[in-house]
Amino acid sequence: MKVTAMDVDTAIRERRTIGVFSDRPVAQEVIEDLIEAARWAPNHKHTEPWRFHVVSGSAREDMCNAILDAGGEFKKDPRGKLMRSPLFVAVTQQAVPDDPIRDQEDYAAVCCAVQNMMLAATARGLASKWSTGALAENPAAKRWLGIGEQDRIVAYLYLGYAPEEMREMPAERRPAEVIWRE
Repeated sequence: MKVTAMDVDTAIRERRTIGVFSDRPVAQEVIEDLIEAARWAPNHKHTEPWRFHVVSGSAREDMCNAILDAGGEFKKDPRGKLMRSPLFVAVTQQAVPDDPIRDQEDYAAVCCAVQNMMLAATARGLASKWSTGALAENPAAKRWLGIGEQDRIVAYLYLGYAPEEMREMPAERRPAEVIWRE
């Protein structure tokens, strides 16, 4: 897909977390472009610990049903999250339980991959929301995705087009605390 050029500084400053999406579908090739951007994230020893599970259409409802059928306590119905956008990408990390340092480095690499996806989404005019919470620890969700119990769901990355009224969100950040030592 041809992307309108957006420099990285602009993408960083324009990226916003938006949790409300229109029903407008996102083309598969756009999602493939976002995953391509993700795989260029830095990762120590080139482990490439990420996996991308794209869930769209009726598969979102199937996953919700699998989670609900497994039982458990929920503060809110998982449908509210998993059905909020036309699709989401569950970005997972293959755990390395016998090497906690590598496991932590791999987790950081997957977080970088998610950020790459969000910046690439912004450059393409998409809205995104990175979510974790109880659903990221849910055993039924992990089973449905086909990942091991020890593996992590690092992000449910909701993607889509923002409704018109939410496209211009103000940029508010406090100045960074910077400590210089010479």
